[in-house]
Amino acid sequence: MLFRKKKQQESGIFDDLPVIPGHPSTQRVEHKKSGRRAMLVPTTAANPDVRADQLLANTGKTREQWLELIFESTVREAKQREISLWLQENYRVQKWWANSLSLSYLQWREAPKTNSAQESVLRLSLVIPTTVSLTFNIFISESLYGDGFKRFLKQAKSEKLTISFNDETRATLVFKSHEEGCEILIEHEFIENPVMLKARTKYWNDLNAKVKAQVTR
Repeated sequence: MLFRKKKQQESGIFDDLPVIPGHPSTQRVEHKKSGRRAMLVPTTAANPDVRADQLLANTGKTREQWLELIFESTVREAKQREISLWLQENYRVQKWWANSLSLSYLQWREAPKTNSAQESVLRLSLVIPTTVSLTFNIFISESLYGDGFKRFLKQAKSEKLTISFNDETRATLVFKSHEEGCEILIEHEFIENPVMLKARTKYWNDLNAKVKAQVTR
């Protein structure tokens, strides 16, 4: 049976010379990827209200996804220029689009809690007879909120939760130490009518009773 002889790599005339440890020839050089996404760059000034389809096509994400990313970052309270630079450096977003996104975020951040006179904000204060840490751990369970739960928008350990619901409302929960345990300050936004306000009030009171029963049994 014949075997094909393995071809040996040709040696150079200097291959038998000693190599100094750490010499560049012995090290693997990694080439960092460079460049940006291929983006259409408009000639007009940055626009915070750029069309959703154009934003997705040129940045790879929706407006909601970008707003969420910025809000969860270290620049969420920063000024427009700092946010724009953060987008360019961390996500390779082209300058015009980064400026537009940062303006859009500032517009969203500074907007009032409600968008119209028909909408209202529900504010409640609940007290759970246990520690702040344990209360927070209970409230980060998605199953606690039932079928209407959509997702967590923000989590700050043992301090704050922001929750999105399927009915397009949003609730912020702030956890504070209380003489009887843990106080939860709830601000439920974008409630459209009195019927919805009543339903959400009952929802939080029922959830409060459920958690109290859980920690006291």
